[in-house]
Amino acid sequence: MRHPASPRGAPWRTASRAAVRTVAAGLLMTIAFPAAGQPPGAEGMVAVRRAGETGEGARLLGFVADAAGHVVAQIVADPVVGADFVVRLVESGADVAAQGVAYDAASGLGLLRVTADQPPAPYAFARDPAEPGRVVYGVALDADARPVVRRGAISRIEPAAASDPADPATIRHNALAGVRRHGAPLFNNCGQVVGVIVERAAAPRGDGLAASAEWLVTTFGAAGLEPVRVEEACLSETEQTERVRQEAEEARQDAERARQEAGEARQEAGEARQEAEEARREVEGAQEEAERA
Repeated sequence: MRHPASPRGAPWRTASRAAVRTVAAGLLMTIAFPAAGQPPGAEGMVAVRRAGETGEGARLLGFVADAAGHVVAQIVADPVVGADFVVRLVESGADVAAQGVAYDAASGLGLLRVTADQPPAPYAFARDPAEPGRVVYGVALDADARPVVRRGAISRIEPAAASDPADPATIRHNALAGVRRHGAPLFNNCGQVVGVIVERAAAPRGDGLAASAEWLVTTFGAAGLEPVRVEEACLSETEQTERVRQEAEEARQDAERARQEAGEARQEAGEARQEAEEARREVEGAQEEAERA
């Protein structure tokens, strides 16, 4: 996949995994995260059309990518920058106005910005890049524009071309949710964005392709894209089970140490009582001798 050169170094925002609160356009908003191992919700999914176009067939898939209201979406063709769009929030069905701010012709992806006073809540981006063998969730829209989620796995990562820093690492996966999926996010096991689904003729049958989240930031960062990134690593189900086992073992060891320390404290207290008793007897003996003298 080839892409024109674009600046690197776009800033990330960081956030805890349990919940994120960030200020956007002067408003406090909450970004929710699904439980690990659960498919993501549709709160950040959108369907996009150009202003003036009608019909559901004109709508293209995308998602809210940061707290400022930037939307990454499939765009059929230029012009994008300065053009007016209508963004439908899939979960609520509400339409909001947006304006195009950037376009990448090679991938067919555009960056829009919602012009509403209160931007919709975005998806969070993963801390770490995608890795082969990891569970991922792909999203698409069905014929009724409802989100469909499919679980799959990453088969391999095709590295970016060394001669072209704008060429992204391509994620191959089998989380194929449906036909209308170009522009949808690819999620990891924790419901965090690791890529954006793209389509091209070179894709082998049964394979899905996604450009990495890192490429998104590289390509659209200069245009204002500033995703929220989760601070904690996303663990696989096996890693989560192992972490729980380790934490349980550490808790058991802590309890055993506490029991031993309590036993030692009891023993020391008993010895102190015995020493005090011996001292008392010595004092009494000394007093008796003094009285006899």
